[in-house]
Amino acid sequence: MANNHNRRPFYVLLVVLAMFTAYFGEQWLGDNALPESTDVQSMVNLEQGQQLSIIKDTLSPPSSSESHQPIQQVQCDMAGFVARQAAASRQHLDSLAEEFSKVQHVFGSHSQLTVYHKNITTETIDMLIERLALVHHLYGQLLGERAYKSMQLNLVILSNRAEYEDYTSRFGFDPRASQGVFFHGSNSAFIEYKNDEQVIATAVHEAIHAMNLRLIGLTPRWLNEGMAQLFEGVSRHGDTLTFNVAPRTQQKPPYDIYALLESESQWGSVDMGRLYYSGWSWLSYIVSNDSTMAMLAHLLGRESTNPCDVLGSDESYDILQRTATTFEQDFHDWFYAAKPER
Repeated sequence: MANNHNRRPFYVLLVVLAMFTAYFGEQWLGDNALPESTDVQSMVNLEQGQQLSIIKDTLSPPSSSESHQPIQQVQCDMAGFVARQAAASRQHLDSLAEEFSKVQHVFGSHSQLTVYHKNITTETIDMLIERLALVHHLYGQLLGERAYKSMQLNLVILSNRAEYEDYTSRFGFDPRASQGVFFHGSNSAFIEYKNDEQVIATAVHEAIHAMNLRLIGLTPRWLNEGMAQLFEGVSRHGDTLTFNVAPRTQQKPPYDIYALLESESQWGSVDMGRLYYSGWSWLSYIVSNDSTMAMLAHLLGRESTNPCDVLGSDESYDILQRTATTFEQDFHDWFYAAKPER
């Protein structure tokens, strides 16, 4: 267990540089390479006005200190960045008007979704809007009033693989390992269409990256990708939100939490599959009950206080441990109890 950790100024510097590169110069890849999950779910109470609450965890039976000061980023101008995003978005997306149909939807009074497509059915668009509305509601419960900043979500759905590779490569992106990408500089996401459920999940995944950047600011890659992977499949059953939280089959176990918190400079390495898997696994555990969901609320609350502030691994760890002191052991108990047989 990670209780006492040495400070690593050199790695902290790498983390800071990686965060700026990731958010203002590069794009996230989709998660199509991840293994399929099994149908094990956890549910979140969705009653109007209620606090976020896990009411049930339907996992299958087993198969046989002191807070540290945050790292301060060089101050960035998020208002200026959002304005530049909007200008770049208009430049990139206005040219699509003649080729694509455009559907717009407003969430509340602050957030507007625009979907560009050629032949997606009305029913599929409606399901996409419904799922994004569930995600937006969840952000409202996790972030409070911070979730209601004005926000634009721009999603471009390409009809086939050839179109996806053509359009995304125009922006200098290599699409070979992805089925969706969010371009931070122009606040626009491009999604390949394979089938209705896939395109909805991928579109929500990329939209979550846009929401995280706008509503929270700079976030660690493990958290950004973990949230996108987990929330992309959220569904509503009566008054509950349901997540699929079954551990996926992998040859290697997920990283322990401190290794994951210090992994920022490793994204883009040959071990990407394990990094995605680890972020997904820890976020799946975190939504599995009330006390662990509180860890996510506290972590996002701290991350969102300053969009240019990047929490160090020590402070992030302290936030998690102060919320649930035995969370590391509890994660391992949860993970191995739910792990499918090979």
